[in-house]
Amino acid sequence: MRNLNSTRFKYTVLGAAVVAGVAYAATQIIVQPSITLSAGTSGDKPKIQRMGDGRLVALYGDNTPGAGTVYDVKADIERTARDAYAKSCLPSSTVTCNNPADWSAPVNLSNSALQSSIQTAWKASDNTRYTYPGDIDKVNIKSTGSAVVATWVSKYCPDGDTSTLGVVDGTSQQRAIKYLERAGRTIPFSCTWVARSTNNGVSWSPAVQLSTGLRDAIQDSSSGNFNSTTKTGQVNISWQEDPQGLKLGEADGPGDGASGANVNGGTDVWYTSATMDLSVPSTPANDFVLATPVRITDNFAGDYGISGGTLNIIYDGTGANVDPATLEKGQAGAARPNIGMVGSTSIIAYEETKGAGGLDEGKFIRYHAFPFNTPPATATEKAGCIISNPAKNARRVRFLTQSPTDAGAGGIQMGIFWKEGIVNGGGPSDIVLRRGIDGLQPANLVPAVDSANCATSDYATASTLSNTPGDNVSSRTPTATSANLLDDTEANDTENALAHRGVLRGRDMWIGYSYTSNLSNLWSQTDNYNFWLRKFNVDTGAWSRPTNVTRITDKNINVREPRIFGTPKSSETKCPTGIPADVTTTDPTFCQNTDIIYVGWGTETNVSPFDPAGPQNLGEYITGSTDAAENFQLPVKLSEAQGVMVWGIEESAFESQIVARPDGRRFYGVWNQQNLLTGDTYAQYTSGDMSGESEPQPVPRSNITMSSEGGAFPVIGITLLGLLGLLRRRQGR
Repeated sequence: MRNLNSTRFKYTVLGAAVVAGVAYAATQIIVQPSITLSAGTSGDKPKIQRMGDGRLVALYGDNTPGAGTVYDVKADIERTARDAYAKSCLPSSTVTCNNPADWSAPVNLSNSALQSSIQTAWKASDNTRYTYPGDIDKVNIKSTGSAVVATWVSKYCPDGDTSTLGVVDGTSQQRAIKYLERAGRTIPFSCTWVARSTNNGVSWSPAVQLSTGLRDAIQDSSSGNFNSTTKTGQVNISWQEDPQGLKLGEADGPGDGASGANVNGGTDVWYTSATMDLSVPSTPANDFVLATPVRITDNFAGDYGISGGTLNIIYDGTGANVDPATLEKGQAGAARPNIGMVGSTSIIAYEETKGAGGLDEGKFIRYHAFPFNTPPATATEKAGCIISNPAKNARRVRFLTQSPTDAGAGGIQMGIFWKEGIVNGGGPSDIVLRRGIDGLQPANLVPAVDSANCATSDYATASTLSNTPGDNVSSRTPTATSANLLDDTEANDTENALAHRGVLRGRDMWIGYSYTSNLSNLWSQTDNYNFWLRKFNVDTGAWSRPTNVTRITDKNINVREPRIFGTPKSSETKCPTGIPADVTTTDPTFCQNTDIIYVGWGTETNVSPFDPAGPQNLGEYITGSTDAAENFQLPVKLSEAQGVMVWGIEESAFESQIVARPDGRRFYGVWNQQNLLTGDTYAQYTSGDMSGESEPQPVPRSNITMSSEGGAFPVIGITLLGLLGLLRRRQGR
């Protein structure tokens, strides 16, 4: 039924292809047939990084032979337990990485699926306690220099004393929660783990347990910096821990089910850091020195008990109810932290319930900036600065960063942006943004926040903060002018923006987001989500008007999980000046071209939010620009799999992750692929090339439906992509 490594649709240049009587310029992005990286049938959420030496490192979850069954709270299904796996490939003149044999053997980073640290009554409507395998959630990855860090949360939490390295037997503190809504299943809490490589992913350290499972961990991420001259660096890691167990979502927004967005009071963000010193090969103990994890928010303030009522659904490792006097709780809860590092400064932002005692159910965005090895310790430091509009509901904060050198005088060292609106949950919202100019502290943010008073945990004080509204990037997107940047988020309360992404390079910042002009029309399939992009330039101080990059005109199809990515910095050894023609350049493909920007996106069916089955994934696409997003090339399919609804293909693709070479002429992507008949999932990989320059495409004069909205070129709709897919299929025979 499935043979993904056989010859598939051939991605070739369509020179002056004629479709329905319309001539199109040559396709300038060429995508190779994909290969499968995972070995089992549970390949999950692959990630990819390109290291400084050009090596590709891919991480993914997959079932380990012999692993037992677990219950997936997010998906509400039973499945085989997964481990975290890593592979690598170094492209060269003889190695393309487009063949499975080019990749290293998989390395099992977690080694937990065949182990267990707890028994619970996890089977539906069954009070018998069974061994629960050490399943992992998605694995996350960040790289800096020759170091790459992998983090994940796992149901395997054997060590109850993480202050010392190594597992201390018999000390497990792991707890579990009973989900009454899920047939009374009792599911173990998760703990956070980290593994690292300091040689570009060639070999990996044993995994280290960072938290105990006394609280339920999720939303792990990491960042860092490395100086290739001194061969020293630093890494930071954050995650959240809910003391009363991961709460189920309320179906208010996409992807929120049991994701950690919905939290109990007392949920805090935890943090650790590590120093790296690779300058002396004979001192491996200095390679990666972890600090003791600490709580850097203040939501647990010494109160204990059961949040929200008297029903005790928390259990210990013996199967007994946990004494409520040992259950942490608080007024507010922090969720979905993001972490970064600029120089040696850690930055963390997250959404947090307002702790208003029922007066306001929304969330603040809070922000911290501190020396990486000196995490917040005082009450004011732990409160964090509220940077959102305190009267609104803000969530899903993200940021872009660059060094002060790359930013230049008066430049953007950080762009920080989030969803904001008056409605809670998945209601209509806009994308709101501030810039960190010449620094990272709250006082450096533009538009300004009340930096003198913003670090407060008192709701009455927080509600009166005089924060200047952030730039409203998405308001009235199809017709937006600079005047709309000042719009209140409720100026148009029918539109909605989400899935915000961006790129920051020197004096330019690009912000993209998925947008629909009317949620009611979306739900009736008379409107859909497309991905829009706009650019800010520091020197002009101006935003460009939004451009619809994806232009899907079929209202039954939405953009899903868009990606925008630029090129990495030039190699200090192979392109030390950053100039391809310089005599010191030994490989021009390692010289950064900052004008090349890519956009990738998935597609899914547009269905009513009340549809119990939810949307179906379809497939992945990619386009690119060589002129700093002024124009884009004709989009092509990134994945062969495109789903049943449009293509009649038995496989779908979703959640791509893509990186580029410094010159931008080659990219590398991974995604999840699912067999729609069996439900099996796989981690797929492909690479592609940009062979030409971007050109505005002529507006077609034919019966092919195209968008009439503004922009520099008519990006094709699904109908045309289908015809191009047929051409590619015929050429591949």
